[in-house]
Amino acid sequence: MSITRRQLLQAGAVAGAGILTQGYGTGTNRALAAPPGSAEAFTEQLPDLDGLGVIDLTAGGSTTLWMRNARHRFQSGMGLTDTLAYQDARTARTYLGPIIVARKGTGISLTVHNGIARHPLAFAVDPELVPAGSNDARYPRTTVHLHGGNTTPESDGGPTQALLPGDTYTYHYGNTQDAAGLWYHDHALGLTRLNVYAGLAGGYLLRDTPGPSGTGIDTGDGTRLPPPPYEVPLIIQDRMFNSDGSFAYPPNPDLAGADGTPRPWAPEFFGDVATVNGKCWPNLDVARGLYRFRVFNGSNARFYDLRFVSGGSAVPFRQIGTDGGLLNAPVRLNRLVIGPGERADLIVDFAGFKAGTTVVLTNSARVPFPDGPESVQRGAIPLPRIMQFTVQSRSGYDVPLPDRLRAHPITRLTDMHTAATRPMALVEVANADDVPVMALLNNRTFDSPDVTTVRSDTLEQWDLINTTGDAHPIHLHFTQFQVVGRQKFDVDAYLDATGFVDAATGLLVPGQGKAVPAGPFLIGREKGAPPNEQGWKDTVVAMPGEVTRIRVPFGAAAAGGAALAIGSSFKGEYVWHCHILEHEDNDMMQRYVIA
Repeated sequence: MSITRRQLLQAGAVAGAGILTQGYGTGTNRALAAPPGSAEAFTEQLPDLDGLGVIDLTAGGSTTLWMRNARHRFQSGMGLTDTLAYQDARTARTYLGPIIVARKGTGISLTVHNGIARHPLAFAVDPELVPAGSNDARYPRTTVHLHGGNTTPESDGGPTQALLPGDTYTYHYGNTQDAAGLWYHDHALGLTRLNVYAGLAGGYLLRDTPGPSGTGIDTGDGTRLPPPPYEVPLIIQDRMFNSDGSFAYPPNPDLAGADGTPRPWAPEFFGDVATVNGKCWPNLDVARGLYRFRVFNGSNARFYDLRFVSGGSAVPFRQIGTDGGLLNAPVRLNRLVIGPGERADLIVDFAGFKAGTTVVLTNSARVPFPDGPESVQRGAIPLPRIMQFTVQSRSGYDVPLPDRLRAHPITRLTDMHTAATRPMALVEVANADDVPVMALLNNRTFDSPDVTTVRSDTLEQWDLINTTGDAHPIHLHFTQFQVVGRQKFDVDAYLDATGFVDAATGLLVPGQGKAVPAGPFLIGREKGAPPNEQGWKDTVVAMPGEVTRIRVPFGAAAAGGAALAIGSSFKGEYVWHCHILEHEDNDMMQRYVIA
């Protein structure tokens, strides 16, 4: 969506080193807390698996989490922040949730209690987005969605499966899928952006059977990947704070009510502080050896273009897995673009560095991605550094990374017969002043009766046709799919053919027209998925002006008996949506039914 004055106000002033030192929230006119400048960054240790807390359910069983109000210190010297957290019986954590570790094929039960007394971001609740009659400022609705999970509709934690304070619900996860780095987070209709922002998210590591040496690694074929403490989750989020340490979430002055009050919803939220595992710009002391980083983009709207940099030079790394599990083989990279909701399984080798060497995880992605402004004066909100790694003198994990990660290659869906090819259009709705007011799928609102129905155990191709100016991370519940490729198309000609646009005003009219195949409007040749995107995915980046093609199995038998990342077939209602949370809440989410 277009850059507006609100984003310039969010940006604040940026020091020459690229670290924010002062900013202003548009809603309060109060100076934000001066987050750690270049002299203060990287001073606190990253919470690792132990620091985040682990619930080991690899043998099956059940666990209970309470969603509660808490107060969290994101860095020493900052004030306490009112947050939400998932707490278990052992740990009264103050932000995010524990890492749940489960095993492929071994089911578990997760009971959750909504014990929230008030919303820390009550001022940002938008009554136009939440269900009529809701009082989310005082009685916040919640759900728990296992993102990437092959779950029944009853345990999906979809947007309408709300729990009010005092409610309890038990989710059942069969874990009938490949070992992978999944995650769980809130998904309440119209409130997801605020519940996740406040802290309702956590990691979910699904493991395979132990290797032959009993190392507890993710594959059963003898592959030995770095185990804890050399396996470290990195939950990356951008946040914004007021001077007292409270969360800031600026309103949207471009959409004001009749009394001039800015609307609480804005097209995207971009924070000016990098947090990882709940700490601002942390440092991780690392041994001289291999580390496995389970990367989660937990931000509301920010994409990251990540590099590991030491002494001004990029440090090569290898990607070994995507959203839905391991790749066939490691892919050597110098950079990684990751959108909201996506995960990446990375290996970084620190063995060749001298003790005392620092490696910085940097980010160069513009916001909105990919073509947002570069300069702060034009509205850019840079977040150039994420965290630091400091190499210690001790030796670490030195088992070589194998050339092959899977005993059996991933089943390729590209050449298989599909039951249907569906054009799925991504559109942005603006008012007469060209201010974005919502984003939609197929130009339909979430409550539209036009619900997509797919047949169980069939394979479909979905063509994600992005007519907007921004990239959108598109997530499908229930399944793991494969990216076929991307191809440019004539956006204006396509929109003319859909009937989405009112001829008299030139504005998109929600509910009008229908998505049509993009074939007549394609430009050039399709570019296939890059090597690090040729694994199983549940979230894919649809670039602006491109058709992104994905092959989607809607059940375990969708490929004629060939192995898939998912192992169970279920029928019922699920959703697919953009994982930019501000878009998802308004109204870039659609239901679909497996029949």
